[in-house]
Amino acid sequence: MFELLIGLILLVVIAVLVIAVILLLSNLGAYFTKIAQGTTAFITAGESLQEIVPNIGGYKMSEAVDLEGQRWLVPAKDEKEQIIALFRDAMFGTVWFQKLLWKKFGVKFISLFWPHTRIHEFDIRKGGRRRIEARNEVGADAPLRSRVIDSPVKETVVDSLLFLAPRPVYMEGVELAGDNSKINLLLLPVFRQVIPSLPVFNLKGDFFTLLDAAIEAAVVDFFAKHRVAVYKGEKDDPRKGQLAGDSYDPAQAAQQEESPLTYAHWLKLTKAGEGSPLEKRLRHLNVSREYVKKLADKQKAELVAYIKSDLVHADDAADIPVGNVAQMIPSGIVPRFGYALVSFRIVEWEPHKSTEPLAKALLAKETELHAAEGVRQKSLGERDSKVANATGDSSLVTQVMDAFTKHNVDANVAAGVLETMVRTKNIGGSQITTYVEGGASASVMVPTSPSVSTKKETA
Repeated sequence: MFELLIGLILLVVIAVLVIAVILLLSNLGAYFTKIAQGTTAFITAGESLQEIVPNIGGYKMSEAVDLEGQRWLVPAKDEKEQIIALFRDAMFGTVWFQKLLWKKFGVKFISLFWPHTRIHEFDIRKGGRRRIEARNEVGADAPLRSRVIDSPVKETVVDSLLFLAPRPVYMEGVELAGDNSKINLLLLPVFRQVIPSLPVFNLKGDFFTLLDAAIEAAVVDFFAKHRVAVYKGEKDDPRKGQLAGDSYDPAQAAQQEESPLTYAHWLKLTKAGEGSPLEKRLRHLNVSREYVKKLADKQKAELVAYIKSDLVHADDAADIPVGNVAQMIPSGIVPRFGYALVSFRIVEWEPHKSTEPLAKALLAKETELHAAEGVRQKSLGERDSKVANATGDSSLVTQVMDAFTKHNVDANVAAGVLETMVRTKNIGGSQITTYVEGGASASVMVPTSPSVSTKKETA
């Protein structure tokens, strides 16, 4: 019994030592590795990709491969499904131990042939990391361009790929087709990793500049091609030419017509959220209609389902066309760059230097319109007050005359009473305490408010 206990203690000690050695090796990146949450790492043998290792909650590498033989990161129903996919190609007989290491310690086995088989490192190049500086940090009067800065992390060689990548983009002098005005934009697209191997191995880490170029081309195309709805109206209709909707709807052709974007339209256009026409247009970039059809024809149902549920705009059909940037990315940015655009925001914008006079003129016009509206409302208020007073006077005269007629009062007497009532109507509530009627020799003093007795009444 004692020998059995000693044996169990030795096994526990050995197991603890083994785990300790594994953890030490993983910290050194030898034979084992740790992968940061929200990233994907790559195991290579020599220069060839051996395994893609994502540590992304709710996602796994797909069973299906795309038209180029690449696996996608797709949603996983539960953690068990994710673990199964992660150790799909694990060495036979070691799966249980590798799963234990991963679930309990966050450690992944690389290979017995380390360092030949190792975690792949790649260069994301200069400008691969950018961030937006807060407006109060750069100053209220600082140019918009100054808000986009390089990350303070200077090292560009990395060993994993971010699942979500916010990527600020500054654009200067974007032209609006309606009046040739120009604006400067600070955009914040957020990209999601879809095909991990593509940006790392096909594009050799130089993919952010290509994503920037695709977004810039799509934004320029939007301002050149987008049509808003404006009111038709008659010549004297103040609404004529004013923005009626973010996008033109032919069903409203009786009251509205289409118009290219002008600076005045841009001021009122919806600029944020899923209802933003610019955001909708950019989401069209993810996957082209033709590419979706090819995947469906090859029975890639898993990938097509992911496109339909996550990669296209909620208001659109699954087979989205790329649009007017098709020559640059005929299949979309997902099959071209491995990333999908999942959200988009206009952080800030300003009129271009050449458009500043127009911006100031429109501001002055709006100020004058609001001032004129204030004057108009004041006049309408005074008119309504006079109408109300006249209506009250008319009602009072009618009631008094009906009372005089009922009691057979002489018409001349009634007229005199009414004249006095109208003449003294506005005295009540004023500072005048006594009204004197008549001349100096024959006057009548009439109190304009009831007198207040200062004496105490007794029972």
